[in-house]
Amino acid sequence: MIADELFQRIPLAAIYLFTVFVVLAAIGLGWLLGRHYIRTVRPEKEPSIGSAVTATLGLLAFLLAFTFNMTASRYNERKALLLNEVNAIHTAYLHADFLTPDATRKAQKLLIEYTELRDFKVHETEITAEALAQSVAIQNQLWRLVEQHVAQGYNPGYLRQFVEPVSSVINFHNSRVVVGLGYRIPGPIWIALYFLTGLAMFAIGFQFGISRLGSVQVALTLGLTFATVILLIADLDRATEGLIIVDQSPMGEMKQVLQQQQSGR
Repeated sequence: MIADELFQRIPLAAIYLFTVFVVLAAIGLGWLLGRHYIRTVRPEKEPSIGSAVTATLGLLAFLLAFTFNMTASRYNERKALLLNEVNAIHTAYLHADFLTPDATRKAQKLLIEYTELRDFKVHETEITAEALAQSVAIQNQLWRLVEQHVAQGYNPGYLRQFVEPVSSVINFHNSRVVVGLGYRIPGPIWIALYFLTGLAMFAIGFQFGISRLGSVQVALTLGLTFATVILLIADLDRATEGLIIVDQSPMGEMKQVLQQQQSGR
């Protein structure tokens, strides 16, 4: 969908500035229309739209909470998948001892290479299709070792001890790619979020206009507040961009552990 791709390509700084602009523009437009209404209609009593403003803000708060919970849950899932993958790699390395000696050495070497490949710096290393393909290639080599043992009629009980963690490594890789790089807040939710934000700020501005209240400071405070919340949601939604990212140090620590174990053999 075009909206999905659009929101993913916009830089976070641009999202922040755009949100501030939307809030200020909506408040300003509402204030102008409110002032125009007072001058032209000249009602005996100022119309009360407080209930409408409250209802609109309530809906906006609900949508913000729903969207934040969606992104926060996916952030926690990315952390859990990283730890699960690290544990699966370590288990596969240890259980490689159940294979034949030659296959053990090859499997453990491949797993160290795999860990080195998976240990990347989010802000320094770009996740490319080629890098993901290299991970898949190592997975295929590990699985070919399993196929060779099956063809040789190797002990199924021993082989199962290696097959299970390798299968987990493959599954967690696929899950991390989908959850981290594929799943995003749908475009229609972003559109609804900005629509409700603009509508709520317009209602507040209109109330300011008819009541001759409000100030630039209040409008700017509202703009910065809502922009900060939406920026936080957008930051959580992106796995490889922004300030709120999953700490990749467990993979780096596992790489060091495997290298030390390999050097001691």
